[in-house]
Amino acid sequence: MNPGSVHPLQSSSPQKACPVPLTRSVAWGLAWLVLLLVPDARPGGWGLALAAGFEVAGPLPAPDTAALDGLGLNTCPVPQAPLDRLLFERTRGQGAALSCGNQVEGLLHFPNADPAYSAQPRRPGGAFDLLVDQLRRTRRELLIANMIWDDGPDAPGARVAQAIAALRRDVAAFPDRYPDGVTVRVMLGHSIRLGDLDPAANAYNAARHLLDAGVPLTRDPVPGWRLEIADYAYALPHNHMKLVVQDGERMLAGGYNVSFFHEPQTAPSGRGLDLTDLALWVRGPVARNALAAFRDGWTLSQRLTCRTPPLPATLRRECAFEVRAPLLPLGWAAPAPAAGTARVYPLYRRRGYQNADDTVSALFAAAGTSIDVMQSQVSGTLGCVGKLSEPGGCDPAFQLPVWRAAVRAIRERGVTLRLLLDYDPLLQAETLALLRGLQAELAPLGLQGRVQARWYGTSGGLHTKAALIDNQMLTVGSQNLHYSSFGPLGLGEYTLATSDAGAIDEYRRMFAFEWARARTIQAPWWLPADFRPSPSRPEPEPGDRPGGE
Repeated sequence: MNPGSVHPLQSSSPQKACPVPLTRSVAWGLAWLVLLLVPDARPGGWGLALAAGFEVAGPLPAPDTAALDGLGLNTCPVPQAPLDRLLFERTRGQGAALSCGNQVEGLLHFPNADPAYSAQPRRPGGAFDLLVDQLRRTRRELLIANMIWDDGPDAPGARVAQAIAALRRDVAAFPDRYPDGVTVRVMLGHSIRLGDLDPAANAYNAARHLLDAGVPLTRDPVPGWRLEIADYAYALPHNHMKLVVQDGERMLAGGYNVSFFHEPQTAPSGRGLDLTDLALWVRGPVARNALAAFRDGWTLSQRLTCRTPPLPATLRRECAFEVRAPLLPLGWAAPAPAAGTARVYPLYRRRGYQNADDTVSALFAAAGTSIDVMQSQVSGTLGCVGKLSEPGGCDPAFQLPVWRAAVRAIRERGVTLRLLLDYDPLLQAETLALLRGLQAELAPLGLQGRVQARWYGTSGGLHTKAALIDNQMLTVGSQNLHYSSFGPLGLGEYTLATSDAGAIDEYRRMFAFEWARARTIQAPWWLPADFRPSPSRPEPEPGDRPGGE
């Protein structure tokens, strides 16, 4: 058996766990607590309210797909490469028109990149130092969407706020450089936090950091300067996307939070936890899709309003997230100018708009040779974990469409699926149940070795959500291949897919580097030691091969 593969029922002596901070596991568990549901009493409410102010989204209206497609101002020729063409057709009318003419400016690695695969400079504060340098270059509009914003004077969000404060000082001192003024909007995802059960805590943290940095939340005297903060209206499903959009023409999409977890352990704060993550910088027309996705999330959010100008100590008393945020204007009168020649496809999803789920599944199904995945969380459906100790693991009926698509590619074309996965004790049951199910299904065909998985090798853990298909199409974003990010109750997510050769080459080098130092996954000692396939062999499907190469 390939040394990187997983035997679904291979017992082992108890392994020494990778050091994963206890607070991280507890945070995952807390995030999935569901409290007592009660009717939403707000006029015009779209969902159900949870005890203590939590809300469950009911049916939500679909987003403005014309805006996601650039209002029809741009056009792109149909690409010829098969995976490009698949994504183009799948996003037609929802972003395909903005997929050409882009420049991929590079991958942003958290906490820092290794020189073995990237030229990204290593900085004391890691990738956040590089990010805040870029934020300072905003000239008209800065949009930031994220799920988590850690509090504290030495937190990464404090540095983001200081960059925004420096931008405000520039607008005041050099108004001629900013003839249109500058608008900054910050939107948080309304997710539950460890230690603060108020889902708006992240948004309050961002507001407090801005106050501490000297940026007023109300009645700002600087001409041309505008700041708005909003919090997503729903805790289940909350908004999980992580976006930065600058001036409507440059964007960053990835999986990182504005959190100590993503800082280097050696960061000046002394609180970094070395959690690995990835984001993608792109300049060009596709940034308009990201802006439209932000705009859609904004309309499903509550804007911060204050009775009187607050101080950091009085913020929660004087200010609240109670007013529905207005629809943001687009102001696009001409096509977005081309910035390069790269193809980049936007994949936005949320409750009421799930096209990206099917698109990701179709991409996996179209693989011809390989699928190389780096993922923080993988799972079947919610019921899959209950199948862990069964001989066949999580059977096909309990798997997500994306995994059924991968199995089809394996059966029909002998594709190799390699997974680099996070070693989080709280999530291992989901991972092992899925892997056991995939390999139990493929074993009668001699194809179980086509599914290979390893625990990510660093103590900080893995939070990346990326995949490379056939070394031709790379996806980077916020969507986990997990039930929390698929289906009607899936979180709000944003992913980019690109065939850009530079980004693909860097991901390939990174994956090879991390695969080499990762650890083979073995079933824990308490699972059954022998493999017991189903009594009857499944009927072969078209394209099945008798064994792997």
